[in-house]
Amino acid sequence: MMLKPIVTFFEKKFRFRVLAIFISYVLAVIPLFIILFFFFNQTRILFNNLPSVRERLKNIVVLVSDWSDRKFNLESDATASWLSENILEVSDFSISVLRGSLQSTTNVLANLILIVVITYFMLLYRSAFKNFLLVQVNAKSRETVTRLLDKVENLTKRYMLGQGLVVVILGLLIGSGLWLIGVPYPFFWGFLAGFLEIIPYVGTSVGGILPFFYMLMVSDTVWQPLAVLVLYITVQQIEGNFISPNIMGRSIKINPMFIILGLFVGGVMWGIAGMILALPILALSKEVFRNFHILEPLSYLMEDGLTRKSDVFTKRFDNEKYRLFNLFFSEKVE
Repeated sequence: MMLKPIVTFFEKKFRFRVLAIFISYVLAVIPLFIILFFFFNQTRILFNNLPSVRERLKNIVVLVSDWSDRKFNLESDATASWLSENILEVSDFSISVLRGSLQSTTNVLANLILIVVITYFMLLYRSAFKNFLLVQVNAKSRETVTRLLDKVENLTKRYMLGQGLVVVILGLLIGSGLWLIGVPYPFFWGFLAGFLEIIPYVGTSVGGILPFFYMLMVSDTVWQPLAVLVLYITVQQIEGNFISPNIMGRSIKINPMFIILGLFVGGVMWGIAGMILALPILALSKEVFRNFHILEPLSYLMEDGLTRKSDVFTKRFDNEKYRLFNLFFSEKVE
């Protein structure tokens, strides 16, 4: 969907679909690969000495235990022992997870190459796929299906352009904030967080955890790592309430419950790729459901702001044609 408009443009220029697809790849896919490789490689280099964060955490544990001992008159050995057994074990687990994720670059790139090959054939045979889909419905419904396909294409373009603009804005906002805090490579971390935001909730959390751990290693103060967390939480609130709704529109917004379910199902089925695709698939599904009477209530159930629209089902969809049970039972359910 992202490449189709570019391919269509070059087809009009050169009249050869294969050449148009190749040029589109050169202009869109190869730069994306370069950006992804840069982020993976740079992150791997920055976290190459990640275990040193344990020493920094030990120092923080000592400071916290000394303060708690003075404040609450506790035994110093008991406090230090509890903190060591709990906080440091959690840090070891987090570090191992991060290290494993950063070392999976080869697998990610291999999967991306496979995706590029499959996408090439989907673009090459797209007219045949569309005609196959149209002949599955009667002649009267083909115009409706064509309009639906056009809607899906426009929604996809709006999502991709909007997501790209959100990435740029978040990169600049977070990068500027990290620069003020004094974090090394501030705009690298900022744009990394912007790209990770493509995965709702999970991506933004990872985008804040990585520079937090990095600052634990390199900073001589405690306030800088904490300031990084405060910055990411603040920007996340601004992005969720102002940036995304105004740039990408309410039609793409999905309520958090369906997003979490989509992330879980996508992660189980396709791993990281499934989590990246969860939100656009949900947005496209909502648009498709809205064009079928029996599935239209489900599209409203997926919308954001559901608490304000809870009565729409009783007011608008209390009719036999909207009941999902009719998909499974030949007789109408009373």
